[in-house]
Amino acid sequence: MIKPASRTTLYEDITKQIIDQIKNGHWIPGEKIPGEVELSKHFQVSRNCIRESLKALELSGIINAKAGRGTYLSDGALKNIHKMELLWLLKDKDALVELMEIRLLLEVQLAHMAAEKATPSQIEELENLVDEAKKAIEEKKYSIDYGYDFHMKLIEISDNRIMSRFLNSITDELMAQRSMLIIKHLDENQLIKENDEHRAILKYIKEGNGKEASRVMYQHLYDAMKLLNKDFSSRVGYFQV
Repeated sequence: MIKPASRTTLYEDITKQIIDQIKNGHWIPGEKIPGEVELSKHFQVSRNCIRESLKALELSGIINAKAGRGTYLSDGALKNIHKMELLWLLKDKDALVELMEIRLLLEVQLAHMAAEKATPSQIEELENLVDEAKKAIEEKKYSIDYGYDFHMKLIEISDNRIMSRFLNSITDELMAQRSMLIIKHLDENQLIKENDEHRAILKYIKEGNGKEASRVMYQHLYDAMKLLNKDFSSRVGYFQV
């Protein structure tokens, strides 16, 4: 049974309760879910709070909003819920920092390797990813996959099987961390900033400038983590490039 949220303005409470309803089979993939008005009455919160929660669920690939038709549970809802549950686990500050330490160790070097190894066709693929993300932001259709795909493409370009297997083995954790970032910071300006940083990394990859590509990647990851944990800098000084 749906119950009132325990904290009046925190849409994360609503998000968790909606997820529980989905896991319990209250809605099934492809089914239309109630609109903002009905949900706001059930949860006894404002429509704005419901809107924030639904936006977070949409960005995480759990629901799909169809213009003029309403909101539906996505086919991959349960899989994406699993990723979001990892997100809650990563609210542990130490776990967040440890994951970012791994990313700083590996992805900064990935950017350097991409500048050395990227072929013209791979650079074109990166350009397409950045352009598609920009369009999605402008059209209010952005999802967590856009920025994530850019980072995954760098892994592919590295052509390092061990690094690729390792990073792919923690895909769920990386996606959960990314979901958390977007859920906590839904501001469009932050998404634009992120995509602009990807474009800057791409610029140096195209120029074959590994040093600058890795420098921008470091700052990109560092800034993202600071949004999630303002104390992050105290543990990462030794990673600076």
